[in-house]
Amino acid sequence: MIKQFIRFGAVGAINTVLTYVIYLSLYRLINPTAAMGVGYGLTSILGIILNDRMVFQSHQARHPDTVLKYYFTYGMSLVISLILTTTWNDWWQLNATLAPAFSLLVTVPMNFLLSKFWIFKSDKDVVNGDKTSKA
Repeated sequence: MIKQFIRFGAVGAINTVLTYVIYLSLYRLINPTAAMGVGYGLTSILGIILNDRMVFQSHQARHPDTVLKYYFTYGMSLVISLILTTTWNDWWQLNATLAPAFSLLVTVPMNFLLSKFWIFKSDKDVVNGDKTSKA
């Protein structure tokens, strides 16, 4: 499971860099918010494919249920990130530059666990209820 978490993080890092590159390529041509939306939209497609094939090896990315679960989790993560950022900045009044790191400490493990055990769940990953058969 540690190797999967590292691969999951690598996919996230790739998507983050690509989102930023897309944003930089488009923000002067279209509205910056729209540029960010295009970046997130395009890299979310890459994310579902890479997580499906390289991280969890479930080959379920084309199933409608998998896509719905993936985007539900994606949206839920955004909402939680916004709540955590608001808590960090407005309630606790801590250094605003660290708010994204605080949010990632919660959302990355949450997304990994939801991806492994709900979105890309594979019968071969579950043995005796809750133990996984591969690292």
